[in-house]
Amino acid sequence: MLFWHTFGYYHILAMLNGLCALWFINCTAKGRVATWMAQNLHNALESTDPASLLGAYRDLWVDLSHMMQQLGRAYSGMYSVYCLLILLTTIVASYGSVTETMDQGLSFKEAGLFIVAFYCMTLLYIICNEAHHASRKMGPEFRERLLNVNLSAVDQRTRQEVHMFLTAIDKNPPIMNLNGYVNVNRKLISSVSSINSLDSTIHERKL
Repeated sequence: MLFWHTFGYYHILAMLNGLCALWFINCTAKGRVATWMAQNLHNALESTDPASLLGAYRDLWVDLSHMMQQLGRAYSGMYSVYCLLILLTTIVASYGSVTETMDQGLSFKEAGLFIVAFYCMTLLYIICNEAHHASRKMGPEFRERLLNVNLSAVDQRTRQEVHMFLTAIDKNPPIMNLNGYVNVNRKLISSVSSINSLDSTIHERKL
């Protein structure tokens, strides 16, 4: 392959990196907003009207949770194909690198296949890891902040708002889901790694 032959792959790399960057920006933004809200819960409880502020925070949290769920639905088709492309490319590159290395030894071709597999797994890791962090900051960490509130030190309306806030978190779990196809979290990475390991094991047994 000549150097100018690689020009046909640059737009593919730009697309893969661009979609990964878009997902990273969206998840990071939602995670930071959730962190900011959790950090300001203490200030809300110390205000003159904590019940009203908690109610406003609850409405804001529900809107943020719905935005996270709608993000997965809106981009479900695009990112489903994206994840499938990464999965297939990783499997083919891993299989090709292992078979060629075992048959002919390590060379630049096999090193290139290793780099492709590592690159695809890195993209998948970024997507899954950012979705996991955003869901954790909006879900378990936020819920833990509410559970640590000293209910005996607040009035009845504030206690009611805390219970309603916890109910809203339970009924609207902030899960990144591609329209029911798959939940985007760290388990997706382990599933892909298991598939690659199974593929390599099958090839070794054939040999």
